[in-house]
Amino acid sequence: MKPAVRAVVLAVIIVLAAGCSSRFEGFPFLTMEGQRIEIWQSRRVPRDQESRFQAVSGAATSPVYRLAAPIIVSSGGQAFAFSYTSDISRCTLTIFSDRKKPLMSAALPRTSGTPLRYLVPLERGATVWGYQLSTNGPQGVLTFTGAGTSRLVHGFAIAAGSLVVDGSVEVASASAGAVSARISAATREEMGRGIWLISLTMQDGAEGGRVVFTDPDGATAAFDVNPASTPPRLDFARGSMPFLPRDVSFTGALQSVEISQVPAEAPLPADPGTILGWDQSSWRRPDFELFSWNRFPHVLIMDIATYEAQDALFKRIAFYVEKAGHAGRIESFSALARLHGYNAHDYRAEDLARFFTAAEKETEGLSLAERELLKILMDNGVLQKSDAGYTAGQGAVLSLSRSSSAVLRRLLLTHECFHGVYFSLPAFRDATEKEWNSISAVERAVWEDYLAAHAYDTSDHYLVVNEFQSYLMQQERSGIWGFQDVTLGRMRSESARAAGLARQLAATHPTAFLKEFDALDEALQAAGGPPGGQVLAVTREGR
Repeated sequence: MKPAVRAVVLAVIIVLAAGCSSRFEGFPFLTMEGQRIEIWQSRRVPRDQESRFQAVSGAATSPVYRLAAPIIVSSGGQAFAFSYTSDISRCTLTIFSDRKKPLMSAALPRTSGTPLRYLVPLERGATVWGYQLSTNGPQGVLTFTGAGTSRLVHGFAIAAGSLVVDGSVEVASASAGAVSARISAATREEMGRGIWLISLTMQDGAEGGRVVFTDPDGATAAFDVNPASTPPRLDFARGSMPFLPRDVSFTGALQSVEISQVPAEAPLPADPGTILGWDQSSWRRPDFELFSWNRFPHVLIMDIATYEAQDALFKRIAFYVEKAGHAGRIESFSALARLHGYNAHDYRAEDLARFFTAAEKETEGLSLAERELLKILMDNGVLQKSDAGYTAGQGAVLSLSRSSSAVLRRLLLTHECFHGVYFSLPAFRDATEKEWNSISAVERAVWEDYLAAHAYDTSDHYLVVNEFQSYLMQQERSGIWGFQDVTLGRMRSESARAAGLARQLAATHPTAFLKEFDALDEALQAAGGPPGGQVLAVTREGR
């Protein structure tokens, strides 16, 4: 072939190749790990039209958009993310694993003018080669603004100027201060097959709110969120309400709603406030239900059917860890049979490790209930097995009983949760120790008398300081005056020594408890904890 002819043929091939495919200029493909990958389209489209998919009457397809370098999904919980606005009623996004092999498809909903970021779940190890749009619907336009991979949100999230959705929840309305959504029939069916969990993530700086769940028959469950103690996330698992919800509405600063399943044996994430009104008929076993505090996930909370069932689990631990005259000694079951333990309990990992290590070496060993508790603590990382017995892992366990009245349950759970806070926040522990050391000798003597009257081992300094903060913080600031009056009134009716301490505190430090509360409250909030008396962040309406 002559050189001139060869040049003409080569030029024609280049022109034809350029007409068949071209680089997509609108945006790169962005992976969750931050990688930027060029996109190529299977046919040339004018640059001002390349981010538009124009539907006409009948079937229509976009170019195939392929990645310059296919990606392999490296971890679970990822999704193909496609950002767009559309007025096409029937449009399909098809994702390819290679040139001719579809990986999966998803129907893209109309956006009604609101930009959407639509998520399609990807399995770990899947290959993403490219994608394409198609429709057989009426005329319309879809304008797309981004594609890539991101964390899967099974529900929806409110991002800057757009909604992130995966089709499991239809968002009816969303504004800066209110959101209304409906869970799809397919998702409700999925929820009904297991232990469902609806998690609401709050926007930074959110202060309170109200969430209402409604079922198809019109039954509702409303929860108010404490503006002074708003946690970053709210969890509502099966049992937090006596039905499977369909509609969710929230008034306040909400960032996302996600739906997931809790493994059968795992603790149910919950705010302590929802535990108080939990539907007992939904418990996974008749004698107790196991929760993890969503604000401090390593703190387990057990709601137990009766005092008797609670004693079977915790009574010997209570005497070993806290009871005056018994602390540090493994008592026999018969020795404690007629003695009262506590109506609620709290134990850090270190003390649990000491008890179980010592108890297994005794002749009686552990009871069936104690062995069951040990398994729960081991399964959840609170305890670890060692050559010498058991060592502390991470976390603590709290408990209360349904035998207590509703008013007492609220007070007891608040008290025990402040122990959970103390176990979880080193800065608060340090501040409490500092405050204890700064108060006067008469104040310390009053507190030691108060704790001794409740049968605590006052020779245990850690225990004394921990109980000092919890008895103070279990009520809000407005309740401190009453707490001090009741405490001093009891002391005046006891021994001459106690009465003398009460008179001396009233005369020399009349606002002692209030000053102590204020100091601890300031330290607690600085450490990232809730305000005094307000550890229960969620309250069920009508409960």
